[in-house]
Amino acid sequence: ETPPGIDDGMNLRLNGQGAEGDPGAPRGNLIVQVVVDRDDYFMRDGANVHVEVPISVTQAILGGTVDVKTLQGEVEMKIPKGTQPDARLMMRGKGIQKLHSGAKGNQIVHLKIQIPTDITARQEELLREFDEDSAKPGITGKIAEAAESAFSSIFGSKPDKQNKKRRRRKDSDSKSKDDDSTKATDSDSDDESSTDGKKEQAV
Repeated sequence: ETPPGIDDGMNLRLNGQGAEGDPGAPRGNLIVQVVVDRDDYFMRDGANVHVEVPISVTQAILGGTVDVKTLQGEVEMKIPKGTQPDARLMMRGKGIQKLHSGAKGNQIVHLKIQIPTDITARQEELLREFDEDSAKPGITGKIAEAAESAFSSIFGSKPDKQNKKRRRRKDSDSKSKDDDSTKATDSDSDDESSTDGKKEQAV
């Protein structure tokens, strides 16, 4: 009987199943070297197994579910939004039982995004609209908007406005040394507003 977890190249010993020895001596042992057949779907790596699963472009962008074949049967696996090409997901405990142990390895799922070679005119139109809506110099439009919004929430203004505000504050500080008391008072009010900005940055 082959024990669970045995791997290619390992040996099995069958006691007393070998050749006959000297008269009156017990028979020898039979040593069996194991050769594990390769599988078209599962690729073994120790106790872990690797599989490739095709998904559509829509599934990669929007997320979804896909049925994945495992050693224990078919399992529904969740695909996260924004899945990148050649992403890998781990299914814990879905691998091969380790030799002389009840523990099992993992199943590594390699996601392969399938790019369609034939699309309809409507699909092409929608893809071009998506590309135009996303494209901006440097980074995609929606990412740029998100980054700009995050900067604004932290510093209280957009990047270019924040730089201008800093330049104005420096100019105000240099002028305050030579200005009269009225101008110095105005400079103090500017300093108070800049202090508020620093508090927002710390938050």
